[in-house]
Amino acid sequence: MCCLSGVQEEGAWPPPLIQKTPPTPHNSCWGTYSFTGLWPCGHRTLPSRVVGGENARLESWPWQGSLRLWGSHMCGASLLSRRWVLTAAHCFETSFGLHRGIWNLQAYYNRYQVEDIYLNPQFKGKAPYDIALLRLDSSVKYTNLIQPICIVPSALEFENRTDCWVTGWGDIREGEDLPSPYTLQEVQVSIINTTICNHLYQMSDFRYSIWGDMVCAGQLAGGKDSCFGDSGGPLVCELEGLWYQIGIVSWGVGCGRPNRPGVYTNVSQHFDWIRMLIARNGIPRQESGGETAAPPRASPGPPRPPSDKGRGRPALTVPRLRLPAGRP
Repeated sequence: MCCLSGVQEEGAWPPPLIQKTPPTPHNSCWGTYSFTGLWPCGHRTLPSRVVGGENARLESWPWQGSLRLWGSHMCGASLLSRRWVLTAAHCFETSFGLHRGIWNLQAYYNRYQVEDIYLNPQFKGKAPYDIALLRLDSSVKYTNLIQPICIVPSALEFENRTDCWVTGWGDIREGEDLPSPYTLQEVQVSIINTTICNHLYQMSDFRYSIWGDMVCAGQLAGGKDSCFGDSGGPLVCELEGLWYQIGIVSWGVGCGRPNRPGVYTNVSQHFDWIRMLIARNGIPRQESGGETAAPPRASPGPPRPPSDKGRGRPALTVPRLRLPAGRP
């Protein structure tokens, strides 16, 4: 994650209120009344951070999770409900693939085993369709630090926004790992017009079409971007007090380079697929309120990347796609 500020562990977040009426269509927090019962999505009590402000507190991004392979951080992920998690499909393009027993999600101090992995059936190893849903084997318990994110069927209201955010535990610069104590990073980015982004990626040194479910974010001047290891993490924007996931970290050319914004999977393009997949695979009763699931597995601490032996190296990890001057 290029040019990011750390998230400090300070302060406390009071318990969220239960939303007893569905949101208006304009404030369409679909997850609130579809698969998270009456629990609201996209809420945090911290105010929106202004540019140039101090570091955000730990509870700034309560939907952020760490997708782990044998306990080592592989990709970012976001919590849609107590049992469902959103990430990038290319995170599973490893020699270990879709073996469920070796994957788990870490949400703050708790780990949850991944029960099922669903890649978009049209994903062919690279964008487009770089999106995956994970079903956990037990329900996440919402706390001050663990909350679901909202998604919407259309992202039109977020076009040309300059105040969206990307979070993750990826590299802080090209070739530079996130240092200890491995604090979650955040960066404010702009949503870049698809026509402009497509023009940038048609320049002579690198040609690739931005189309379909791709959305670009960053800064034309560079310096603010996701990076290797941030794959699968959320690109989020606020609207009228609620936070919505607009994109999933997918690919890019280097990190933070001028005229090379990051490319994300547009979540709204897959809204119907997400809805149908979750409906088809059932909703546990505890989604609508009661905490009857087994307690989560204890974890020794917040998400930490693995040693240099694995993180960001071929054969073990699949970070945000590192692209040469050719097609990904």
